[in-house]
Amino acid sequence: MGNFMLVLEFADSGNLRDYLKKKHAKDIYRISWTELIKIAKEITLGLTYLHSKSIIHRDLHSNNILINNGRALISDFGISKQLNDTTASSSVMMGVPAYIDPQYLKNGHKLDMKSDIYSLGVLFWELTSGIPPFFNIPEMAIILEILNNNREKIIDSTPLNYSNLYKKCWASEPKQRPTLNEISDELENLSSETTIEFITNTICKDNQKNIQVTTSN
Repeated sequence: MGNFMLVLEFADSGNLRDYLKKKHAKDIYRISWTELIKIAKEITLGLTYLHSKSIIHRDLHSNNILINNGRALISDFGISKQLNDTTASSSVMMGVPAYIDPQYLKNGHKLDMKSDIYSLGVLFWELTSGIPPFFNIPEMAIILEILNNNREKIIDSTPLNYSNLYKKCWASEPKQRPTLNEISDELENLSSETTIEFITNTICKDNQKNIQVTTSN
């Protein structure tokens, strides 16, 4: 029997985390609003396709979004799962804590489509900040922050409707999170109605100063 080979598309700009990092000039991050919305739309479109096939990703974060020819692609389906899969849940924590559904962290609630929506909201915030959520904070401390309903501070230059959108996505209660169709519609509205040119953020190395308490339930 011959050897099997898996041929994958090459992403010329690496992952989203590194891509955003390249937009840092000293301690200032800067991204055009047009590009930000484009990336947000492309991630949402990819997730919509997965969910249409009854697949939940369960590990969405910026290292798992690849950029190829300026286009954002969802990758790494190592712990993805079909909704009709009856395989027992693992006792080992899955995913990256800063992006994980709080309900999973609280009580081991099964990750589902609404869990992907939570992760998507965190990614939307990261597009405005240029850094991962809870940057430079230990993993266990991140989990405690999330369990205490703490979320990252809204970047000052963020349009209100955009921050409202990702705040809905990262609501603690899954039923309060929007559907992907609602997210797509809002992103479309934002791309046509918002006139801001750039999002900028001053990178603070002591990220404890950036955490804020939300009103999520």
